[in-house]
Order: sequence, then structure tokens, then C-alpha cells
Amino acid sequence: MKIVKNLCPRSGPGRLSAEELAGLPDRLMDAALALFNAQGYSDTTMEQIAKKAGASTKTLYSRYANKAELVKAVVSRLVERAMAEHAAQISDPAGSDPRTYLLAAGRKMAATLSGEAAGMVRIALAEARRFPELREMYGSTVLRACNIYNSALEVWRGRGLLPDLGDSERAARFFISMVSDQIRIRIAMDQPMSKAELEDHVPYAVNMFLRGCGYRG
Repeated sequence: MKIVKNLCPRSGPGRLSAEELAGLPDRLMDAALALFNAQGYSDTTMEQIAKKAGASTKTLYSRYANKAELVKAVVSRLVERAMAEHAAQISDPAGSDPRTYLLAAGRKMAATLSGEAAGMVRIALAEARRFPELREMYGSTVLRACNIYNSALEVWRGRGLLPDLGDSERAARFFISMVSDQIRIRIAMDQPMSKAELEDHVPYAVNMFLRGCGYRG
């Protein structure tokens, strides 16, 4: 088991300052994510998370009723960050070429899965059968991503760019699967793709997907 040091132990007893209060949720979630990554979901306790965050268990439980609520908060933060970065970095599909848009989206997806979210990917694939909250979070995350790509595909269908698209919702799920499945499997097997492999994988998946949709750009 990896040894995980405290993130931000308090300098002394007493009430939290305004600055400490403002940063407390992130500190608790950072501690939880680090421990989940290091030792897994089932082997991590709320007491360990509180200690690592430099907080009391009372403080932790006042914000999260149990570990299931905490893992939802951790995953939600990962998703919100990824979605915000997606919105900031990827252009409006209405004015975009499908290949350019999907390459940018696919690379962002690959970077997120291979980076901060890698630990949660391992946990979700290894332990979702025992912990329904992990399945629920995974399903809601995929649905949000699916909705984004579904909307883009419908825009391009309307412009006559994807004549063989068919069911756009199903196609959106296929796109996510084509980009992410191999990345997630390799992470779960502790054999993550190298940067060079990712740089080759994403364009290949995007090009295969677009050919299947009849794109002739």
C-alpha cells in the first residue's frame, strides 16, 4: 500500500479561518481522491480521509454523510472541471469542421482519462460491481458526454455533412467508446498508453468514426 502524506495539516487548534473554510471542500476532496487512487475505494475510510486533509472526522461528516456521498462529490468535480475545459477549448460545432472538432474533443477526453481521472477509472472498473454509486456516477458522466456529442452530430447532419449517421445518440456513444475504451482498459491493467500511443490512437478513432458516418470532408 502506498503511503499518502497529509495534504494540509492545520497549524493549531481553534476555529477555521475564512480562507480555510473556503478551501475546505477542495481539501477534503483532494485527500479523498489521493487515497482512492493510492489504496482503492473499499480500503479507504472516512477517518483516513479526514486525517489526510488535516480535518476532524466531525468536519468531514458534516459535509458528506458517508463515503458514497464523498466519492460522488469527487467524481462530480472531475466531470465539472473536464466539462468546463471542454467548453473553453473546443469550438461551437455549428461553425466547426467535424474532424477538427472531434479531434480536439477526443484529445481532451484522452488527456482527462489519462491524467487526473486515471485513478477513478481504475476504481470504477475494479469495484463498480460492489458499489452501485460508482456505476451511477459512471453512467451519468457518459450520458453528459453523449448529450454533447449527440448535439454536435445533429448539427452536422443538418448541414449534410454526415449522410450515413443514422441514430445520432447511438453514434455519440460509439464515438465515446471508440476513443476511450482502449485507454480505460489499459489504465485498469496498469499499462497506460504512452503519449505517442495516445497521439496515434485518437486521430485513428476519429477518422474511423467519421468514415462510418459518411463524412467526406
